[in-house]
Amino acid sequence: EQGSATIVMLTNLEEKGRIKCNQYWPEGRTAVYGSIRIHTQEELTLADYTLRIFSLQREGSNEERIVKQFHFTVWPDHDVPDYPTALLHFVRKVSASNTEKSGPMVVHCSAGVGRTGTFITLHSQMNRLREERNIDVFAFVKGMRCQRCLMVQTERQYIFIHDALLEAIECGDTDVSARDLNEQYRLLCALNDTTQKTMLQMEFEKINTTIHRKVAKDVGVLHYNRVKNRYTNIVPFDSHRCRMSIIPGVEGSDYINASLINGYHKPRAFIASQGPLPDTADDFWRMVWEQKSSSIVMLTKEREGGKVKCHRYWPESGAEMHGPFQVILYGMHEYPEYTLREFKLIDSRDREGSIQFVKQYQFTVWPDEGIPGNGVGIVDLIGQVQKWQRQCGDKPIVVHCSAGCGRTGTYVAISILLERLRTEGAVDVFHTVRTLRLQREWMVQTELQYEFIYKTILEYLDSFELYSNFK
Repeated sequence: EQGSATIVMLTNLEEKGRIKCNQYWPEGRTAVYGSIRIHTQEELTLADYTLRIFSLQREGSNEERIVKQFHFTVWPDHDVPDYPTALLHFVRKVSASNTEKSGPMVVHCSAGVGRTGTFITLHSQMNRLREERNIDVFAFVKGMRCQRCLMVQTERQYIFIHDALLEAIECGDTDVSARDLNEQYRLLCALNDTTQKTMLQMEFEKINTTIHRKVAKDVGVLHYNRVKNRYTNIVPFDSHRCRMSIIPGVEGSDYINASLINGYHKPRAFIASQGPLPDTADDFWRMVWEQKSSSIVMLTKEREGGKVKCHRYWPESGAEMHGPFQVILYGMHEYPEYTLREFKLIDSRDREGSIQFVKQYQFTVWPDEGIPGNGVGIVDLIGQVQKWQRQCGDKPIVVHCSAGCGRTGTYVAISILLERLRTEGAVDVFHTVRTLRLQREWMVQTELQYEFIYKTILEYLDSFELYSNFK
């Protein structure tokens, strides 16, 4: 009746064991609600939100309307998201989709006040910022509360609005379509007359200068966990560390220097890990087992520049024990740019003899210093890993170099950006890397690595035939 073309849903159907919203769209493809027939045309699930496209038709009418539902899935009730980046991207996506000819946008959470009021405030103030170059959060929220009580329900939500708008002002919208990426990269390589730095240098430096909050890293620096860190300055954030099961009587048995990282299509798609130490190899395989991971991507040699970068945590032949886990090497294949090792992982405590098949892809041509000469090898490696992931259940991919941040972050960023490029035809290198830094420090450690990400995406766009495994 209202002619609405967009629904914004900010709650999950169930949260903390409580029903927050009844499902009002078809379980399958088509359902009838009263006199309205609803058909699901498309559903796209991403790490932070799901997009559903419905066609609506009233009984006895030939008119069909299209309604898009944007369902943000990572917003806790009475609280706020971990960081604003994903929600800002979501707001921009919703705004771009809802045309001026459409009726009012329908926005709901559970009660329709807290999260709903926060979203509407952000949407309104971002539009005002773009058109008038100023904001007034207080006046807008006050006005909303005259129309519906308790809009923006908690102080944390009110503070979050300001944090999000600050990020929007400082970082801007760095989304770029595939067809414009070449020109955007050319502009980034231009020298700024004032700073005598390239725009790309300044963009890379802005990643850290726009991250204002300090995130707790208490667990990794406890005295019984410090020895498990390869580098004292690279410790996982408590909020994103990969928690293992607790072994009774063993202090710190749930700790490993590894972080859960969101992918493009789903949360916790990657585990960014340091290269195992001799004393943490058992924990590494326990993590692989508990997370049901089937893919390990290794981006370092065991020694580089005369220094040990990673302990050899696998058998050169046959089998070896790592705690209760038997690791059996049953296949090895050497390719020009990576070595593939195939393992069987067996829990000796399990009488049924459960087996987990794991493939390790060791990228062998990353130089001791700097970056690879081109991105062809990395893109091919990502394609091979994704093929195996589709066969084995798509559990978290373990990615490690030595510290688990520089090369690891570069690999993860390229993987995420390629997935988005194929799905949406657009990329955002700045916000992708910045979001990784919010989950593990120093992801994409150097400006060279940052530039390598851009160059790799451009190579992919220029040479589709080289990457036939993505077609």
